[in-house]
Amino acid sequence: MAGQQQAGKARRLVLTLEKGLAGCAKEATAYGQCVTANIETIGKHACQAQFQAFKACAQQTLKRKW
Repeated sequence: MAGQQQAGKARRLVLTLEKGLAGCAKEATAYGQCVTANIETIGKHACQAQFQAFKACAQQTLKRKW
């Protein structure tokens, strides 16, 4: 029973993220393109500007801070 409750909670979280982040497609795409373009030499803080834009959009859209 507890396993089913956890699975249901996880499913609801994924659906919430999916709906909320749909509005951040532009930022997510820019971040993904940056990572893809730099995949061979990717390192810490690579694509930082794109990540921060995506993070800000996610926080604003979901009304939650991480």
